[in-house]
Amino acid sequence: METESITLNVLLEFLWMGSGAIFCIIWSLSNLVNNRKKSDFVWSFILFSTGLWLLTGAFMFTGFYLYFPLIVFIHIPFVFLSASFLYYYLEFLFLEKQIKFHWIGFLPTVIAIVLLIPYYLESNEERIHILQSLQSSEYGSVLSGLNFGIKLSILLSVGVFLIREWIPNVMLSVFFTKRAIYSLIFILLVWLDLLIGSIGFSFQLPFFRKLSAYLLPILMYFYYFTRELWEPFVSDVRDNIQKNKYEKSKLVSVPLEIIDQKLYELMQEKVFCDEDLNLSKLAEMVGVKSGQLSEYFHKRYGFGFYHYINQYRIEEAKRYLLEPTERTILSIADSVGFNSKSTFNRVFLEKVGITPTDFRKQSKQTKS
Repeated sequence: METESITLNVLLEFLWMGSGAIFCIIWSLSNLVNNRKKSDFVWSFILFSTGLWLLTGAFMFTGFYLYFPLIVFIHIPFVFLSASFLYYYLEFLFLEKQIKFHWIGFLPTVIAIVLLIPYYLESNEERIHILQSLQSSEYGSVLSGLNFGIKLSILLSVGVFLIREWIPNVMLSVFFTKRAIYSLIFILLVWLDLLIGSIGFSFQLPFFRKLSAYLLPILMYFYYFTRELWEPFVSDVRDNIQKNKYEKSKLVSVPLEIIDQKLYELMQEKVFCDEDLNLSKLAEMVGVKSGQLSEYFHKRYGFGFYHYINQYRIEEAKRYLLEPTERTILSIADSVGFNSKSTFNRVFLEKVGITPTDFRKQSKQTKS
């Protein structure tokens, strides 16, 4: 009876982590199919790597690796590369920088692949022997070190970004607004998960390593269902960073009237309807650097690029909503540059005070 109970527990553990793995991999592939920008590729790769991490953890922590030892370390090169990609993605998200890969970001992955080659050249019996003597053999310690290293690489990647950009530029009050509550919970859970896992590997505490693995699916499910609520928080943090980075003006040599005129012309051409439009692309059209254009928005209007563009998008959407021939809300959202209906609804509600559907209904009632 005890054996059946243990077997059932092991099966449930495997299904829990396995479900998280499948969820992340499907999410990554779906994101890649629906979005073809470089930033979406980077995010899809991070999701895919997380899915592999969960999958290998499911095999390792439940003992199923005995049947398929080949899979146990397959996630390591992917997660090392994800740690580098994560830094580039954070720069894109909060600093509006174009993602540019650097060779040094690939170095940990290359080293990991080289160190893993001996493991994959062995037979299944030898691989199982290595896995069962991770703490007692020299090569086993190397493999354990790689597993520990992926957690440290993520902590380092995020930590460097926080130290360089968040801590000097973002006011603490931003994290304690209603708009930030879900994001703050997620950030704290991520750090808690990584900390628990790092302690588990540092002090050889299997319970802590298991707990870290079990928390990861919760984090991914939580983020998936609250990701739309992140956008206002991201916008607030981005604005804080940009405002504080502009203490020394970059616009001294740039005539503001020229930027005014060029932006006016571009908005008349409705470049804001391009859903791929970003700060760098608009700055190139205007003929200035992205940092200069971002400072221009904050000094001229008191807000950033996305607030500026969304104003034009919402005004264009209102025009479509007032047309006699009704178009679907999703069609209008796509036409004015929003990449999802939920984002369009949220921004419209923020700017206008009512949803697009209610706006259309009210306009009909006014006419009648």
